[in-house]
Amino acid sequence: MFDRIVRLSIGNPVFVNLLFIVICVAGFMSAMRLPVEQFPEVSLDQVAVVVRYPGASASDVEELITRPIEEAVEEVEDVKEMTSTSSEGSSRVFLTFLAGTDIDTARSNVEKAVATVEDLPEDAEAPDVVEVRFLLPVVSLGIKGTTSDRKTIERLRDALRDIPGVASVETSGLAERKVFVELLPERMVGLGVAPDDVVAAIRDTHVSLPAGSVETRGTEILVKTEGRIEGAADVAAVLLPGTDGLRVGDVARVEDRPEERVTDFYVDGVPAVKLTVNREDGADPVGIRNEIVERLPEFAAMLPAGLDLVVADDYTRVIRDRLEVVGVNAISGAFLVILVLYVMSGPRQAALAVWGMPVSYLFATWMMGVSGTSLNVVSSFGLLIATGIIVDDAIVVIENVQRLLEEGKDRLTATIEGTKEVLLPVTVAVATTMFAFMPLAMVGGTMGRVMKILPYVVIFCLLGSLLEAIFILPGHIYEYGGVGDEHARPARIARRMQRIYRPIVTWTTRHRKLTVLLALLGFLAALATAATMKRQVGAPGKPFELQIFYELPPGTDKARTRAMGERIIADVAAALPDGAVRTTTLRVGSTMDRRTGRDETGTNVASIRWEFELTDAFLEAYPAMVRSLRTFLATTPEIVSHSVAEAQAGPPAGAGITARIRGRDIRVVNEAVYELENALRKWPGVSDVRNDYGAGRETYRIRVDDDRAARYGLTRGGVARAVRTAIDGTVADEVSLDEDPVEIVVRYAGADRSDARTLRDLLLPRPGGGFVRLDEVARLERTREVGLIRREDGLRTVSVLGEVDGERITSVEAAARIQALWDERFRERFPDLELAFGGEADEFSESLNDLPSAFALAVALIYTALALQFRSYVQPGIIISAVPFGVTGAIFGLFAMGFPLSVFALFGIVALSGICVNDSLVMVDFINKLRDGGMPAAEAAVEGAIMRLRPIVSTTLTTVLGLLPLAVGLGGQDLILAPMAVSIAAGLGVATSLILLVVPALYLVVEDVRGAVRRRFGRT
Repeated sequence: MFDRIVRLSIGNPVFVNLLFIVICVAGFMSAMRLPVEQFPEVSLDQVAVVVRYPGASASDVEELITRPIEEAVEEVEDVKEMTSTSSEGSSRVFLTFLAGTDIDTARSNVEKAVATVEDLPEDAEAPDVVEVRFLLPVVSLGIKGTTSDRKTIERLRDALRDIPGVASVETSGLAERKVFVELLPERMVGLGVAPDDVVAAIRDTHVSLPAGSVETRGTEILVKTEGRIEGAADVAAVLLPGTDGLRVGDVARVEDRPEERVTDFYVDGVPAVKLTVNREDGADPVGIRNEIVERLPEFAAMLPAGLDLVVADDYTRVIRDRLEVVGVNAISGAFLVILVLYVMSGPRQAALAVWGMPVSYLFATWMMGVSGTSLNVVSSFGLLIATGIIVDDAIVVIENVQRLLEEGKDRLTATIEGTKEVLLPVTVAVATTMFAFMPLAMVGGTMGRVMKILPYVVIFCLLGSLLEAIFILPGHIYEYGGVGDEHARPARIARRMQRIYRPIVTWTTRHRKLTVLLALLGFLAALATAATMKRQVGAPGKPFELQIFYELPPGTDKARTRAMGERIIADVAAALPDGAVRTTTLRVGSTMDRRTGRDETGTNVASIRWEFELTDAFLEAYPAMVRSLRTFLATTPEIVSHSVAEAQAGPPAGAGITARIRGRDIRVVNEAVYELENALRKWPGVSDVRNDYGAGRETYRIRVDDDRAARYGLTRGGVARAVRTAIDGTVADEVSLDEDPVEIVVRYAGADRSDARTLRDLLLPRPGGGFVRLDEVARLERTREVGLIRREDGLRTVSVLGEVDGERITSVEAAARIQALWDERFRERFPDLELAFGGEADEFSESLNDLPSAFALAVALIYTALALQFRSYVQPGIIISAVPFGVTGAIFGLFAMGFPLSVFALFGIVALSGICVNDSLVMVDFINKLRDGGMPAAEAAVEGAIMRLRPIVSTTLTTVLGLLPLAVGLGGQDLILAPMAVSIAAGLGVATSLILLVVPALYLVVEDVRGAVRRRFGRT
């Protein structure tokens, strides 16, 4: 088969060139359309059920909404875990499904289950069932200045939404327009009008009811009854039935005005409205951002005088920076690869090997386009890894043909025989490399999902390189290859390398047992070193941004909360050089932490986000500023809770410490949480310790006296609805005013500012007419309601959160210490409680649990491929000995560079297992061929190793030098990808050295054992 393929490539240059052109054109067209992003969009195998219940406390949300939904979805199949959060006005139930579950089918099943819940509160919004995805916004625009002009903002939002690739534009900080009907109790009592009368009158006035059609003189005419409300004046003019011509305006003040905002935004200290631009699946965020920035003057011109439009949050800065780092390092690596090829093989052979690189890359981009893969940090890193690998098979083929040419064979014979001789081991070598990367697609956790496209991209490149080596390269070697001058520089370098190498390999084969023993001891030393190294998930990122969350005592108003934020902003600005702060956004009234998924509302909570300009002066001042900021937040008595979220280089993995305590009795859970928090605050390297239970809000709880209420014809439900109407209000109707949907809200005037006395005096309408004060049928209790209730698989759960200083303690080490502390001090005292971990430690654990099986599968696949080629059970073991050699180099390389054993470093070690066996594979194949020619084993081991010295060194140097710039940060360092690059580069470098020294010796050791077995038991 290989003979026919080689002769086709040599004898049909039209086929070769057309195949080359087709791949390049298809790959180039696909590359131009690939979306650019930081990390790939991945499914988290999660479905969320979200229900809004405005005005309800967390405990009410749990009882009335969360629990019924949990019970309804319990029977949904393939659910791995169910968690829920009940907060003020909102319920969220999260269902995590088993890996591989069709998420669309799962979401449909959840929707069907939720539809069976029939007893949700009337005022609750309809449940929204959505798939949870790892998505990031593109940019946020800030409209600086006080405005309630919804029309202008809507026009701006529509203009942004028309940009190709934009999925939605969210508006924040703009008050909703409403028509408030504020009832005047004294007038209502005097006129005998109840709130429900006003609500019913408004609803009956705004009608549009079709009545069919009538026929008049052969023409059919539709009939409908219509009553429109076109403004506050129309509402005030609504007649109240059963009265002597009274209208709504006689018992209430009617105003068309913006509602008080839940969340206030300030951009650079100025009140602002934020427009957050979200992209469609597969859209290019960098392209969207560039178009928005380019058209910013056009958008700003749409705003009235006094308003400024600025880019408040640019989420693509990290994307652009990281892709630039990878790109610069890729160019540097490619240059080093070409330089090695030029020195080791000569200009023509180097050109032939490099000529195959575009084929591999463009074939990969073609497949990326077909599979829907974007160009992101992970996929571009996959292309970078492949830079040195994709020329390996070309080097082996070219070098073998070159060797035959140097021996004096003509070009046609050398090309055919040289290519045929190595095509099988080259194909198997590519297969083993693919087998090593394939299991990485099985790793779980968010990191595993994000990294899943890495093996696919590398495999696409390898398939392209194999296609080029088999079908295109032989024809190009025959047409454009060198003449094979034995006096040329490559031949002289090869002979010089062989002269140096021959005595060394001769010594190792003579002392083969000692050589193998020393290699084994080195591997054991590497494992011992690994046991002392730190484990971690992510790594610090460049400080493009910083975000903090803080909470003041319950009841603190927005003005004081904002004042605290402004004080913090001023302190940060004073600690940094001029011009370092690009933008500052203060958010008061609600917070949302993307890392932990925790959101909170209240006038006492706020968050601040900074974007910085990365100058040398700023980078020098930044660490001290963050330390000072943490100290201030931790020592200021007014701040009851806080967290500092610094930039991370990897995907969001949660807080550094997330210890979840679960149990049925929330009082016992809280006791354990309190003690664990106090213990963590004393640990060096741990900061921002808090819990997600929340301080809650002060609440007036109304206790209805059923007997007294019954005397007035009232029930508990009737009292509750009447109080709700009086204070929070009842939406009587929704009308369209100036093409905007506007709610008409009926409530008591000034009820939202009521204190205990005015609440007790609240007048409730009696069913038979008349009014009764609230304190005559109920009593008020002032309590504090919990802010957030979390449940996991039906158990109340409170998480203790904290951040870690990776230089002093990692998240994995902190989790281990917490577990030991729990076993020692907590387990016996709290036997009914459970401890589990989330955040970074959970991510590391989930990924780490899958890596051993992935590594084992990779080795098993490699062994199977080698066994089929060599038709032996033993020789594949000799070749796979390169794997522990690679592990040895990877661990010592990481240790020397000061990198921890991160998930990405371990990914690199798994991938290394397939790369490092390629050299030993070709070496053993040549030793076998020499032995088949009659050469003794000892001599064949030495001569086979010497014959393969040049291609082994060349392929190793191309791969190592291709990754070297990223590993050492020549073009800028990426602390997530650098450990993976170090694992592969250092591992392959050491593995190749040991392969050249140990594999020939191990080959002979195996032959010695086999010979001893034959002598002992006779031939079989």
